[in-house]
Amino acid sequence: MVYRKKCLVVFNLLLFGFSPLAGIEINGYYENDLVGGIKKDGGSFWGDLNRLRLRINAKLRKNIVLHFEPEFDLLFKSQDIPLIVTPGLNQLIWDRAYLKINLPLVDLTLGKQRIAWGTGYIWNPTDVFNPFTLSFAVKEEQKRAVEAVRAEFPLGPTAGIDAFILTGSELDKSTKGLKVKTNIGIYDFSLNYVDLGLGDFQLGFDSVGELFGLGVRGEAALICPSGTERYFNYILGSNYTFENGWGVNIEYYSNGLGKRNKDDYDWAGLTDGEISQLAKDYFYFGISKLLNEITRISGSFILNANDLSFIFYPSYSRNIFPNIDLDLQALLVGGTEGSEYKPTAEQDSTGLLGSNLLILRLTYNF
Repeated sequence: MVYRKKCLVVFNLLLFGFSPLAGIEINGYYENDLVGGIKKDGGSFWGDLNRLRLRINAKLRKNIVLHFEPEFDLLFKSQDIPLIVTPGLNQLIWDRAYLKINLPLVDLTLGKQRIAWGTGYIWNPTDVFNPFTLSFAVKEEQKRAVEAVRAEFPLGPTAGIDAFILTGSELDKSTKGLKVKTNIGIYDFSLNYVDLGLGDFQLGFDSVGELFGLGVRGEAALICPSGTERYFNYILGSNYTFENGWGVNIEYYSNGLGKRNKDDYDWAGLTDGEISQLAKDYFYFGISKLLNEITRISGSFILNANDLSFIFYPSYSRNIFPNIDLDLQALLVGGTEGSEYKPTAEQDSTGLLGSNLLILRLTYNF
């Protein structure tokens, strides 16, 4: 609350104090998501999410930009709904609020910002803030932001150093990280280190490039908690676009904390947010095609390779009017009782995790 009040004061100063001196650019979107769902017990639910998000850039000096992304969310619902990702509902949220300073030797970002490390599409072992996201269903701006000081040192066209230190309380520990990146031929590489505080740390590596005409990527992290065993997470992925316009994207994820037997799953850790995945091995397969300049179809499939439960997410998108997009999407889950995507009532007290969803989305961009 105090942080939002501070941001509001700064925002008012920006509009009424700096506006004669600084160029202000404002854009954003209004989105309406109508969601209907069928629970695994046969019951139904619905929701209507209204989201207004602004992106405000104020150029205070030639090399200084103040950036805000206020968002207002209003949700009408019959009950809580899975997959609606938002930091708050029926309220104003300052989701991004930072100062960007470009200096000759370093670019500084101060404030609430998105820090995204890694090359994975679904899973990012090196990203301590968003290690797992349904990227095909969640917009980039809905991913977690953190209060931090970030310094990026360019060392050439493709090389550099990226460092951050948290200034807020997003994690329970004092977190700071350092990444060094470079390029060798057609491959980009980076090594990173994250100090999670209290003796915990993480070592990471990622790479992206091309092999025999295929886009290839890899990412790995060795997580070293104090007092417990170390574990290793990694992804391997590839993507390719055929001459007929169809695009294919695949990814494998190995979860060092996961279990191959569903009877050994850590449901309490998942509920408490300590882990984001239960099993050991996962596969992602995605396919998409741009039918014309205004129409796109896609399908995404995530498989838990250990209990064979799955998520299937088909999508149809079309620009129906200038600045207005229509999306029809569905989230369909399958598996045996007690699997990750079809939990029992004891494993999921909400009764919603095994639900099938249908989503109608209208977005007006301005």
